[in-house]
Amino acid sequence: MRTARAAFSMSLVGDTEFVLLALPAAAYASDDRISISVDGSPVEWSILPAAHDTRQVVFTAPAGTLDVDIRSTLTSLQRPVDDSDVERYLADSRYIEASALRGFVDERFGRATGFEAVGAMRNWIARGFSYSPALSAIDDTAVMTLEKGGGMCRDYAHVMIALARAAGIPARYVGVYAPGLVPPDFHAVAEVHIDGDWWVVDPTGLAPRGSLIRIATGADALETAWATTAGNPVRLTRLTVEAGDDSLIAGATDEPRMRYRIL
Repeated sequence: MRTARAAFSMSLVGDTEFVLLALPAAAYASDDRISISVDGSPVEWSILPAAHDTRQVVFTAPAGTLDVDIRSTLTSLQRPVDDSDVERYLADSRYIEASALRGFVDERFGRATGFEAVGAMRNWIARGFSYSPALSAIDDTAVMTLEKGGGMCRDYAHVMIALARAAGIPARYVGVYAPGLVPPDFHAVAEVHIDGDWWVVDPTGLAPRGSLIRIATGADALETAWATTAGNPVRLTRLTVEAGDDSLIAGATDEPRMRYRIL
């Protein structure tokens, strides 16, 4: 059994529309408990489907203190994740300038193909980048992260995806809950499409891939942000993210050479 929780508070100055991506994907058998209120009064919400079995929690909240608590208990994967639109994940996207990196990829990884190429890219990022919030900005693209030489999980995933796409390997971005991640937080990984299936790649190496819980899947972070708002400014005052896996051995490390799917 695996568990996931996201709880946060925001200060709102007026009516604000929200789209939250904090529920496990619809492919899981999941017992969800959702509490949303402003100044203690309940706010009505609905769940809308999106690409690749992503589930969106949608609502409009008035001015005041918004409190959200989303808890999920997963017992199984009830069906495969929607894996359509593979060709879409070869193209450039908002944070992925794959076409600008083709020459770089040909020069550095040109002789490798398939899993060999992906492994070389993953290891090159993991060994050469510095994991640091100070190196990460909200508008950083893959090329900007390459120039900085570091960032956070979001940035690592963008670079991994850009390198793979530049090599002709479809790659996409996945927002996940990550049991075993220290400190707990939302996490981002890449998925590459090889031999007819999607395989997860995490250049950060911060969490065991076998326990990841898919939340949202898309071209890059623009399509998978955990919270999107419209209407008025908001101020985040509290965020708690928790994830657990009964089968996870304390202190277990991931093996980069092993192939994993997000189940």
